Amino acid sequence: MNNEMITVIIKSVVAILSVLITSVIIPYIKEKIGESKYEEIKLYVEYAVRCAEQLYTSEQWQEKKAYVKAYIIRKAAELGVNMSDEDLDILIEGIVNEVKH
Repeated sequence: MNNEMITVIIKSVVAILSVLITSVIIPYIKEKIGESKYEEIKLYVEYAVRCAEQLYTSEQWQEKKAYVKAYIIRKAAELGVNMSDEDLDILIEGIVNEVKH
């Protein structure tokens, strides 16, 4: 396989994951924690993602994600919301996708 084909495959997978996240998983999380709390947490995730983008380089993606997760866990606890790591990862990836596009 050449590099162009690999790039097309990766872009296709990202597009499929984006559709899955926005159409299935995000509505599930909204239902689970409530619309108003979801919107507030989503706003915090967006702020944390944008802040991490400024604080860390692209090579430091693990540090970026750890920073965002720690911040959101604190904010969710303040709101009385328990989120699983999987829900948190999905929410973060969805916001990262929105921020980058």
